[in-house]
This record gives sequence, structure tokens and C-alpha cells, in this order.
Amino acid sequence: MGLRPGALDAAERLGRPVIAVVDTPPGRTTAARLAAVVEAPFEEVLDHVDAIAALDPAAVVGLAERAVVPAAHLREALGHPGCALDTAVRCSDKRAMKRAVRAAGLRCADVVEAEEGLSGADLADRLGLPMVLKAAVGSGGRGTRVVRDAADVPDRLPGGWMAESFVEGVEMSVETLVVDGRTVFVNPTAYLEPAWASLAPAPLSAADLDAVRVHAEAARVALGVTTGMTHLELFLTPDGPVFGELAIRPPGGHLMRLIEQAYAFDPWEAVLRVALGEPVDVPTQAGRVAAVQILHPGEGTVLAADGLEEARSLPGVEAVSLRVRPGDAVGPRVGTGQEIGHVIVTGATAEEAQARLAEATAAIRVEVAA
Repeated sequence: MGLRPGALDAAERLGRPVIAVVDTPPGRTTAARLAAVVEAPFEEVLDHVDAIAALDPAAVVGLAERAVVPAAHLREALGHPGCALDTAVRCSDKRAMKRAVRAAGLRCADVVEAEEGLSGADLADRLGLPMVLKAAVGSGGRGTRVVRDAADVPDRLPGGWMAESFVEGVEMSVETLVVDGRTVFVNPTAYLEPAWASLAPAPLSAADLDAVRVHAEAARVALGVTTGMTHLELFLTPDGPVFGELAIRPPGGHLMRLIEQAYAFDPWEAVLRVALGEPVDVPTQAGRVAAVQILHPGEGTVLAADGLEEARSLPGVEAVSLRVRPGDAVGPRVGTGQEIGHVIVTGATAEEAQARLAEATAAIRVEVAA
């Protein structure tokens, strides 16, 4: 559920046919690669459980944020092992998530839920400014905004929303692979520019790396994650890590590709093997550093788009994508998953990877008219 290209490629390499449960029909090319397609709104997946059971799936995997809870419902109905339903709910609703990690004693931003009914003035008194407003369920930063002025604080939070105190720190993420309650792989990712550029593994000091690992493990245990892949966002502060959010699914933002390039193994195959109950062999150390830059010029009509071949010819460039040409319309970027292309590079060190990323990104020229 929540079909993603990397997972489909990995399933084919493993010789495993894929049954896709989708709420919108896949394209013709993708559909031709699938053993079966079940079209169902994710929130109504249990209405289709008999049809899915008849296909005799070996495992059920939720690969996108909105598929995590429906996949857990389906696993429970089919009697399949994997992420438990209560864990999936805790890791999908940021309100329940924050309550669980706070109860476990982890440092976390103060949170006000819309259901508390606080006025804008009370919100400002409680959380201070700046504060962060976000939807309690969702991913990719859609709709999230930082409010710095009291005049911009809403009179009431919309239903399903929450407000958080602002954390002064360095934002980063940690990706883990968990098998039978044991964390077998840990990768720290540096956000060179949150939502735009990332680097893996993050060049942390020994002390910071140890603190981040301890924090990630404590968060995993607090939320009850015993199997699968996690993507934890946190803030490094002078007083140590502060919990942000934890998703129990593979990360977006091309981080799976960075992990593959840095550690020389396929994390998508590992995710599928874990779901299937098969043994996994994953490295503990990266052999090099990988970085990605997301490309998006802002909303408008593309006037010029070039530099693709120049970027590809540069040292350390592993992949360059540019999916627009003159005349194309580009919509606003409302979430981290929206892009017109990206650049992925590798280097022997973090410094070399960042330098190569900057050079390759500068070679790509996209001009738009607002």
C-alpha cells in the first residue's frame, strides 16, 4: 500500500510479484509490472479484505504515510505479522506520538491540541513566539508554518491541528531498520537545508552521534516499534536531542537513495525482506557520503531549463533529474515531495560531497516567469 518505485524495483529483483492496493489507478507502465491491482480508498480497505485475501499475499507493507494505518488494519484482518495497529496509530497521529514520548521522559516540544480550545492569546502565553502550527496527521510539511508575530496567531486552531513551541536547534533525521525488536541499522542524516538538501551519513561528533543513537532507540521503544523502517526527525540542541516526529515507513526526499549510495546496499530490499520475515544483512558503517538537492524554482511558467548534461559530467554525480522544459507550468511547492528534479552526488567526505552538490546544482539552470 502506498506503492513507491524503489519498492517495486526491489520486489522485482527479489523475484516477488507485487499486489498493489491503490486509491488511484496506476499508470499503464506501472500496472504492467504488477501481479494484481486492488482499487480501494485506503480508509475503506477492510471492505475489500476478502478480495485481497483471495490473492494470498505473503506480506502487507505500508510504504507511504497515509498507508501506514490502513496497512496495519489489513495486516490485522489477514493475521499477518508486522507493525501493530496501535503502534501504527501512535506513529501517524502527532498528538498521540508526542504524548507517548513525553511519558517516556524524552525531551519534546510543548504541544497544544486544537481540542483544548485555547484562544490565540492563550496559545501565545502557553507556547511563546515563535510557535509552529501543523496538521496532527500528515507528512511532508504540508501546511506547516512558523508564526513569529502575535498578530498572525489564529483565534482558534482548526480541528485536527496542533501548535508546538519552537525548538532552537539543528534539525536532522535518523533512519533505522528494526527486526524482531532489535535495531540492526542506524543512519543519521544531516539536513543541509531542511526540505531541500540532505547528506548521509551526517558528520556528527562522537558525542553527538552517541546521543542521537540513544535518543532514536528510546523513541522507538516509547512508540512500540518492533519491526520495520523508521524515520525520526529531531533537533540537536546544546542540551542534547529534542524529539520531533517519528514515521514508521521508509523516508522520502530521496533519502533511500542516499542510504544506498553511502552504505552500498539496497534499503528497499531490506524493508521487503523484513516484512517477509526473511533474514537481512545490512552494513553498520558507510563507505562514503551521499547528498541530494531537491530542485523547484517556484510557481510559474518555465522559460528555460538546461544544464542537465553539464551536471551529469561532473565528478561524483550519481543522478540528475530535470522533468520540465520551456512552456511547462510549475505549481507551488506545498510539501517536500514536490519537485521538478533533483541532484544526487557522492564523495569521500562530507565536505567533498557538499562541494560536489553545490557545483552540480549550480550547473542546472531553470528560469520561470511568475
